[in-house]
Amino acid sequence: MATVTGTLSLSSTDLLSDAISFSTSFTHTTTKTSTGLARETITSTAKGTASGQVLLYTADDYAAIAYLYVKNTNATPANKIYIYNDSTTGDPLWMQLAGGDFAFVPMHGDKTLKAYAPNGSDPIIEWMVFGVDQ
Repeated sequence: MATVTGTLSLSSTDLLSDAISFSTSFTHTTTKTSTGLARETITSTAKGTASGQVLLYTADDYAAIAYLYVKNTNATPANKIYIYNDSTTGDPLWMQLAGGDFAFVPMHGDKTLKAYAPNGSDPIIEWMVFGVDQ
């Protein structure tokens, strides 16, 4: 088993009438990572287009809650990456990342997650999923 620890700190002097500053930490014992830290170019511009999409997570790959770290490494905010739930019909958009955005989120492990880039900018997505193995 391995231990993963993360810290997120946010602060602003001009968002509210008073300055804000807070930090939160997270520690998780994990037995598995999906791929290690992975990077891949996204060439698909639409969901449901298998060629060029990036598979981030396959449904039910972990026994309990899994955690996703994901980053759009493109520097231009307009070069978005969309992450969607490929296990659901309709419009299962799960997350949008502008260029430079990142996220660290707990996720319910029963959905397959894939990524595409709607404006065709071929951004590079960086990601890692970790949790407790089945």
